[in-house]
Amino acid sequence: MSTWLSLLPALVAIPLAFFTHRILLALGIYVFLGALIIEQGWLPDASARFVQLFWQVVSDRDNLLIIVFSLLIGSLIGVVQRAGGVEGFNAWIDRRNLADTPRHVSLLTFTTSMVLFVETYFGVLVAGLLGLSLFDRFKIPRLRLSYILDTTCSPKCMMIPINAWGAYIISMFVDEGVAEPVSLLIQSLPFIFYGWVSLLLVAFVAATGWEIPWKLPVSPALAGEEPVHFSDLIESDPDVPKRARYLWGPISLLVSSVLILLWATGDAPLAIFVAVALTLIATLIWYQKEKVLSWQAAVKPLSQGAVMMWPLMRLLVFAFTVGATTRVLGTGEYMAAALQGEISSFWLPFLVFGIGCLVSFATGTSWGTFAIMIPIVIPLADVFQISPALLVGAALSGGLFGDHSSPVSDTTMVAALAAGVEPIDHIRHQLPYALLGAGISLLLYLLVGML
Repeated sequence: MSTWLSLLPALVAIPLAFFTHRILLALGIYVFLGALIIEQGWLPDASARFVQLFWQVVSDRDNLLIIVFSLLIGSLIGVVQRAGGVEGFNAWIDRRNLADTPRHVSLLTFTTSMVLFVETYFGVLVAGLLGLSLFDRFKIPRLRLSYILDTTCSPKCMMIPINAWGAYIISMFVDEGVAEPVSLLIQSLPFIFYGWVSLLLVAFVAATGWEIPWKLPVSPALAGEEPVHFSDLIESDPDVPKRARYLWGPISLLVSSVLILLWATGDAPLAIFVAVALTLIATLIWYQKEKVLSWQAAVKPLSQGAVMMWPLMRLLVFAFTVGATTRVLGTGEYMAAALQGEISSFWLPFLVFGIGCLVSFATGTSWGTFAIMIPIVIPLADVFQISPALLVGAALSGGLFGDHSSPVSDTTMVAALAAGVEPIDHIRHQLPYALLGAGISLLLYLLVGML
């Protein structure tokens, strides 16, 4: 439909999430207002559309694969925790004095998250599981952990595109008739300014402990009891030796399996699902042979890990439904068309990034923003005789901004869960850093446009 009304759900839901701390309520209202607009205000049809949008999400093959492999990732982390892999890793770190100060702890978490670039959810959850106990030991705020996890999550996957992100972008280039899609992606990487700025900023925060003074009332969870975390629920078996290889073995197998299956199938959700399932089965067999976790003893951590992912699954279903609603409303297309107009090539990189930021923040999805912006910028590059790599980099940067700053972003929720904080507190803490990174990136795109 692509009218100004398509902005209304975001204009209502985002402030509601910020001021009430109730993410699910805000997402539900977003979907219902969207359904009401789609059905032109007729309540019976809007109610039916509301149910249909949710059913469309849970019955979609790719969404189902994402939900199931996320549950399997929870189970995998559960058995690794029970087998003493996390404690073994922490002991290995302690023996080498790699995490003996708050600065070293933050840098270790940053490095661990960066290394796990193959799959977003797994990388965030594992880095969070490793980092949380160290952060708590040194009394480092958990919100800094959630910031490190979230800010490294999407940018690292985009800057090291040997994963589902790269496959997705290349597939869109092929759809747009780009002659050398892989070459264009590689050429665009230096121009993803927001990704580079975000990674440099989070590395600086990890190294120095610097905090933007951002004082807002926190939710009751942070004022008192914090959310339950994997490390709180699943304890390691006291009778088994704690060895770091019980952690790095499954991680190495998962990373290599994902890369091989992505290359073999080109189907990112299927490749990751199969890789996680194979890794979980192989890990259970290995632990059984090592006599650190019997089949009977594995049942409880398998179920506990999956149960710990249920809050995330609920949030993901709502977030995916927000994305489906946004696509029907045409919010991104409306914003892009309204802001495009007659422009000079001087402003083009600046505007592409700015529009991408607005679209991604309103929709909460980087991939959705890419799907909207790339078909726009590739023809624009030809018309204005400007580097397509520059405009693609600006569009990808804009998509990254909303992915880790919007209250309706799924990766934002995953990072909050991994760090054991409330999602809205994480968003409010992280937003100033995201805005700082966006401001620096806007200046860089303006300078590049002048050249």
